Amino acid sequence: MKLNLKDLPLFNKILMFSFLITTIVVVSTIGSSFYLQSKQLKNKMEDRVEGVAGLWSSTFSPDDIKQAAEFRDINNSSTIRLVKLLTMVGDKSNSFLGAYLILPQEYHNNKVYVLAASDIYKEYSFNSLMYYDAGEEFLSGYREARDNKSIASTDIFDDQYGTWISSFAPIIDEKGDVVAILGIDSKASVIRENQAEILFILLLEMAFLLVGVYLVLNWGFKKVLKPVNDLFYGIKEISSGNFSVRLPVHDQSELSLLSDRFNEMASQLSQLFERVSAASKQLGQTSLKDRDSLLLEEAINTMEDIFERTKLQQELQRAEKMNAIGQLAASVAHEIRNPMTVVKGFLQIFLAKDMSEEEHMFLKLMIEELNRAETIINDYLSLAKPDLGKLELIDSRDMAEKVMDLMTSYSMMSKNISLHTELKTNVKIRGNKNELKQVLINILKNGIEAMKDGGKLSLILEKQGTYGVFIIRDTGIGMTEEELSRLGTAFYSLKERGTGMGLMVCYQIVERMKGHIKVSSKKGEGTTFEIMVPIFSESPE
Repeated sequence: MKLNLKDLPLFNKILMFSFLITTIVVVSTIGSSFYLQSKQLKNKMEDRVEGVAGLWSSTFSPDDIKQAAEFRDINNSSTIRLVKLLTMVGDKSNSFLGAYLILPQEYHNNKVYVLAASDIYKEYSFNSLMYYDAGEEFLSGYREARDNKSIASTDIFDDQYGTWISSFAPIIDEKGDVVAILGIDSKASVIRENQAEILFILLLEMAFLLVGVYLVLNWGFKKVLKPVNDLFYGIKEISSGNFSVRLPVHDQSELSLLSDRFNEMASQLSQLFERVSAASKQLGQTSLKDRDSLLLEEAINTMEDIFERTKLQQELQRAEKMNAIGQLAASVAHEIRNPMTVVKGFLQIFLAKDMSEEEHMFLKLMIEELNRAETIINDYLSLAKPDLGKLELIDSRDMAEKVMDLMTSYSMMSKNISLHTELKTNVKIRGNKNELKQVLINILKNGIEAMKDGGKLSLILEKQGTYGVFIIRDTGIGMTEEELSRLGTAFYSLKERGTGMGLMVCYQIVERMKGHIKVSSKKGEGTTFEIMVPIFSESPE
């Protein structure tokens, strides 16, 4: 089965990556330590061999070397003296040090001629007066000493006799010529044995260290991540409907503070659950407390059902209020309109007669108030109408232009009111032309009246999906959220002498056209109305 790191628990992920990083650091440290110790041991041996070579190179006589090279006889007195002196090098230095003299000439196939060698080499069959098959590492040090006339050393190398570090010192005659090369060998196998021992000790230390680190990390992360595990447990309990779960707060760290915030959230959810349960019981449903088990999803579904029922009840109340207003409107039409018409007629007759200017002014005021009362009665009568009549095709652009032309003169009566029209589209909409015109004029008029100190009134026409939208935006006094929620209800108005019926009629007209009105506002900045009317279709629903 393939291991997927993404599916591992959080604790295991953190522990694994932390242990991996620690392992990399420990291995790097151990490796660096091993390298440095090995290098130090090798450098120490190289220095020792170079010191011996430099010290003994001056003890050999160039004349003996020349004579031994000339006769190349093991019984030659010069050769015997050289061998004894080379043997003394190992005796005076250390048992694993050996010395030999090599002629400066190289021969075919990388061979060099060993003129004399210490007796120590007899056990290796490395003798005086023999050719030696030198390797690249050996020849590199040998050539450097010969060509530069200075002491040179090799790195660790292997040949048929063993593992060595060699140092070469040139022997120079009175003319400055190199007559021979003194070679000093040290058994490098000692270094490798020491390296193996050091490596074993370091690996043992690393194993104990990593086990200790793992145990400490495992304990530490369990301690640190305890609030996270508690949080997972709490979320699981909340999801299963246990809103009374509370998490322990261990300390004042960020993770523990997270548990504290979770407890606050659980407490608020518990209170909300109590309220939802009470509301559910009032609506005649089974109380949430009476259920054996309850998932959070079920509680949310119950809340949505309660909201839907509440919305339906509000719509029902609104319909009942509209019905009551309609009945009131019919009564007003029969009982008040006719007497008012008679009174208005007699007042107009008196106005035509010869009277003082003050009396004329009083009559005009009375007629204006009667006109205002008649307007209110007409609004009531609009609410009492059973339907909108036959829907017709309306040119939205033509409608917007005509309405703005009408409002131009009205805006001139106010100070510093500028009108702006932006017609982004020209869609055909369906509705009652006169009623829609009444809606636009009413809302535009309200916008002008909301800008007592002047401002900008805009009418924008655009298309949104299947709707033609008239956007009316003013820069007036604006409304609060509470005022917005009551907008369009009977007897609620922000005007000093308003009844709220005009806007209520607008809402009802647009709804009968299968459209709707959206309002957004900010106190002190202005209000935006979006009158959305369905686009005309040959077979409307």
